[in-house]
Amino acid sequence: MDSVIIEGRTVEEAVDRALQRLGSRIDQVKIEVIEEKKGRLFGLLGGGSCRVKVSNQLRTEERIEEVLGGTLRLMGIPSQIEVAREKEDFSVEIGTVESDGLLIGKHGETLHALEHLLNRIVHKDSAEQGRVKLDVGGYRKRRNDQLRDKALGMARKVKETGREVATDPLFSPDRRVVHLALTGDSGVRTYTVGDGLYKSVVVAPAGKGDGRGSGGGRPRGSRSQNRDRDGEGGGNRGGGRSRSRRRTARR
Repeated sequence: MDSVIIEGRTVEEAVDRALQRLGSRIDQVKIEVIEEKKGRLFGLLGGGSCRVKVSNQLRTEERIEEVLGGTLRLMGIPSQIEVAREKEDFSVEIGTVESDGLLIGKHGETLHALEHLLNRIVHKDSAEQGRVKLDVGGYRKRRNDQLRDKALGMARKVKETGREVATDPLFSPDRRVVHLALTGDSGVRTYTVGDGLYKSVVVAPAGKGDGRGSGGGRPRGSRSQNRDRDGEGGGNRGGGRSRSRRRTARR
């Protein structure tokens, strides 16, 4: 059953009855109030009634598969899509036939853009908050491993010299990898500088104020003194993969 129309004295009562009929949770349905009549004295004395339409929505994994599969078909790229739940996030592996480079783009630019677009579409009108993370042919894993190694190397250098160092300008997902790689290192701290989509991550000695000018002035590789902490340094959310998994072939 995809949807039901239920009447009740209040919207809450009608929705509860609809959920029982559908066997669904509140976060799995779309609710439309068709008609609502208030009772006497602002509804306090009873007599009100309402009619609601409650419809099941696609699971988020199915929604991701539908949107991404349709986008790749429009791009003329035959592909295989695998969606896995990782705690609150969603990991999506894309397999193509000799089109990996086209989807990845220069420095992952196309992949980042596709990921951003997919997150905006999937989360529109949805209570789901989990991030959708795309990978093509294992590119993202290799890239993340390189960034973690680079971050650890920068931290060693900072602790040896006492001076700040900065990465090249990076996309937000790449900056997040650098921040998280050093979250547990008490000897250094990180912050972001720059403007626009590309910003640099600065690795600085811990316990030296807010980093402005610490360790001898402008960090190496930094192209701007504008700085922020745009939420990239959050807690580690990895692990716990594969509570659910879907696979499909797109041709």
